[in-house]
Amino acid sequence: MSDRQSGHGRKKNRLWILLIVVIVVLLGIVIAINQGGHEQEPSTEQTDENETVDDVQTAETNEEETEPSEETDTGLEFPYLLDDDKIQIDSLFQYSGINMDAQNEECEDVASLQLKNNSDQYLEKAEISVELTDGTAFSFEVEDIPAGKSVMAFDTANTAYDGKTGVALIDATTTYSSDAGLKETDVKITSDDNGVQLENISSDVLANLKIKYHCVMDDMYFGGISSETEVAGLAAGETTTVDTSESILGDAEVVSITY
Repeated sequence: MSDRQSGHGRKKNRLWILLIVVIVVLLGIVIAINQGGHEQEPSTEQTDENETVDDVQTAETNEEETEPSEETDTGLEFPYLLDDDKIQIDSLFQYSGINMDAQNEECEDVASLQLKNNSDQYLEKAEISVELTDGTAFSFEVEDIPAGKSVMAFDTANTAYDGKTGVALIDATTTYSSDAGLKETDVKITSDDNGVQLENISSDVLANLKIKYHCVMDDMYFGGISSETEVAGLAAGETTTVDTSESILGDAEVVSITY
């Protein structure tokens, strides 16, 4: 009788233990699920917060981009055409060194102009005035530029340019010629280390030759004002060396011969 009761009691204890284990396992699962849900919520909140910050930064950036920039008076744009497109002004810039257009005076940051003869004629002379937006004025003189050639000219008063102020006005008074040239049927021009030579390839004596030339640097005339030299006479077949000593900053290039 006691053994049967004892066996029955042990069986009943096992059921209680099993029930307790099941309850513990279920509680553990519930706790785990709840903790997982709480761990995900901060992540969602952080994501929302990051998106909000990104939206604010994007909006601020867009506001900065849409704000109007400060207006600056840049003046005329280059290249600038004038005289019925016969003259092209490529730039206004600064130059320091020897100003060949101001009696070879030393200069620093002098106003300088790059110009091209766009016409099909010989540009005998051009007087060019430039006025900046602040009222500063410059004067340039250009002589003896064959068709299609470019030149760097410098302010004849050796006036400095700040390099920043815009150009308000450019005006020019010009003279062209269809006759000026190199007389290539009568005179042959050659250049070497000894200078420039002229050879009379005609059958006649050439007298009182006037030769105009420019200093050349980097395939561009350097200095707007040309130089001139003379040859008293040149017999048929004779060759002479031209005095181009005024071309002190580069090679000399003859642009015109008259006699």
